[in-house]
Amino acid sequence: MQPEPAVAASAALAPLAEINDLALELMALRASGDPDGLPGILRESAGLWRSLTAAQRGRLAGCPFLLVDIGADEFASAACTAVEGVRERHAEAHWFAEDALPRLSYLTLTYAWHLARSRRFAVRLVLGLSDDLADWLAALSLRQLGECLECSPCFLRPRWAGRPDVWRHLLAAAVSSDPADFELARLRGVQLLAAPYWQAARRP
Repeated sequence: MQPEPAVAASAALAPLAEINDLALELMALRASGDPDGLPGILRESAGLWRSLTAAQRGRLAGCPFLLVDIGADEFASAACTAVEGVRERHAEAHWFAEDALPRLSYLTLTYAWHLARSRRFAVRLVLGLSDDLADWLAALSLRQLGECLECSPCFLRPRWAGRPDVWRHLLAAAVSSDPADFELARLRGVQLLAAPYWQAARRP
């Protein structure tokens, strides 16, 4: 007997919050250290990162989209079989606390690959991938996925890595006592991910 579509979709998206929570934990650990050399999304909101409780982090992790960008655009344009060359170009993983970075990259890329193969309707929103990149990811064989996993920590970065304002809004909303603040922040995230498709649809 096949599960109901809503139940199947819920099961497919269940790991999302776990991956988001791990990513947020590693980012908070990174933000708690020496501010020198920290990227803007960690440095400019360092106080919010440090004050984030486990419950508040869990609230933020519950966003309906992946808070990690797997770097699929770079993966698709690079020769992932040339793992050493990729590592040389992207030697420093400075977004996340590095001890658990391989675990985060493994979980994130494996989840993205599974979602691209099984729940294509969710790929745009959850992963923020274009149809072309989703097709590329879904077409990877298990062996090719393994090759990509070897270099995935080099490409992994937070969603909106160059937008400290977006992260400041998300973090402030997560610690706010007003539920409406967080709903607005979640909606902004959805709009940011959907914006490229709206723009494409408006073009003649």
